Amino acid sequence: MFKKVMKQALPGLVVSALALNAMASAEQTIQNKLNEIVPNAPAAKIEKSVLDGLYQVTLGSNVIYMTADGKYLFNGNVVDLATRENLTESAQNKARLHTLNAIPEKSMIIYPAKGKTKHTISVFTDIDCPYCKKFHKDIAELNENGITVRYLAFPRSGPQTPSYYKMESVWCDKDPVKALDAAMNGTDPATKTCVNPLMDHMTQAQSFAISGTPTLLLDNGQMVPGYVPAKELIQALSR
Repeated sequence: MFKKVMKQALPGLVVSALALNAMASAEQTIQNKLNEIVPNAPAAKIEKSVLDGLYQVTLGSNVIYMTADGKYLFNGNVVDLATRENLTESAQNKARLHTLNAIPEKSMIIYPAKGKTKHTISVFTDIDCPYCKKFHKDIAELNENGITVRYLAFPRSGPQTPSYYKMESVWCDKDPVKALDAAMNGTDPATKTCVNPLMDHMTQAQSFAISGTPTLLLDNGQMVPGYVPAKELIQALSR
């Protein structure tokens, strides 16, 4: 009986083993090609896509597609016409969320929701950005509607610039929330220095390909560039 069962199962096991070997070979080939294109490239997440012959390659929050032999690369959106879902965007959102969740909350300046938290949004901000100041005025309304706002620093002028030093002073203040409120209202913070997360935040902003502020990351990983009025944001999150 055992021999009969094994004889019936053996073809399936062989096919599975061959499929696993082909997958492993494709993954290695694709990673090798990535290393050629970008020396010292980090290990990518490589998996079969819904398209025959194409593999989905996730690098940070970027999603591309490559053939198993590493000869061809496709950079664009894959849309399921039956459901209208943008599969590439969904994969990017998932990748962004994974990266975002790895950033320590203690490195952020947080404005918690009033009562039960319905949503949490993470915002890359710049003290000297007019639309960031405008967004900051909406925080009370967002909090009242159950939305927690977490700030990450992204001085667009770069490190060792006036904006950078202002943000460093805010993050190093004994009461960062109060210092940020004052700075967003036009009061330059008292100069302070400390070990701070600004460079880490700026590196993460680059990994998300963020170029402007404010840039919002919603709790589903969706990225929203630019200022969005509180009422529109609340309505969008409720959907």
